Amino acid sequence: MTAALLSALTVVIMFVGSMLTMFSYDFAMVASGGAAVFLAAPVYMLMVRRVNRLGVTTVFTTVAALLFCTMGNMLFMLPFYVLGGLLLDLVCLRTPRQRQNPWWITAAWTAFSGLYLLSTLIPYLGNMEAYVSQTMLERGLDQSYADTFFKYYGNPAWVVAIMLATMAVGFLGCLVGRALMKRHFERAGAL
Repeated sequence: MTAALLSALTVVIMFVGSMLTMFSYDFAMVASGGAAVFLAAPVYMLMVRRVNRLGVTTVFTTVAALLFCTMGNMLFMLPFYVLGGLLLDLVCLRTPRQRQNPWWITAAWTAFSGLYLLSTLIPYLGNMEAYVSQTMLERGLDQSYADTFFKYYGNPAWVVAIMLATMAVGFLGCLVGRALMKRHFERAGAL
């Protein structure tokens, strides 16, 4: 239950982080993923350490995928998230000792940050132009949205750069999370 509730809180924080970048299409295309993973990292770290059970990341990614689907993402993203979470659990957070080690949790979140950014590209793989046109119609966006989108996500170099930057910001978010864990939760005996 704790994993599900903290997962939902983490996703809400990710939405807020993304929304903070929406004042400019250019800024949003480059920074929305990074803002989301930076702000959510401390809650994810708390969740992993507090729950300390194999599968906590899988629960998180499943809850995230389901909530993302309610916001308009495609259902075929669900297996991507579930399998990604399972893989992160099995590689980074397999043992109780790994789930208490901030570096393993940081590795899992950093990898998730890259997967999170790549998952946003899944709907575009079939026919990017058709998907962008449909998105523009459904959300009432103008042509400048499409132009900005293709400027960044139509160029593989930009995609790689944005993914690496998102992973770096996710890593930094974990460093902040580690400081918060020490300062507030470990001192209070909550962990």
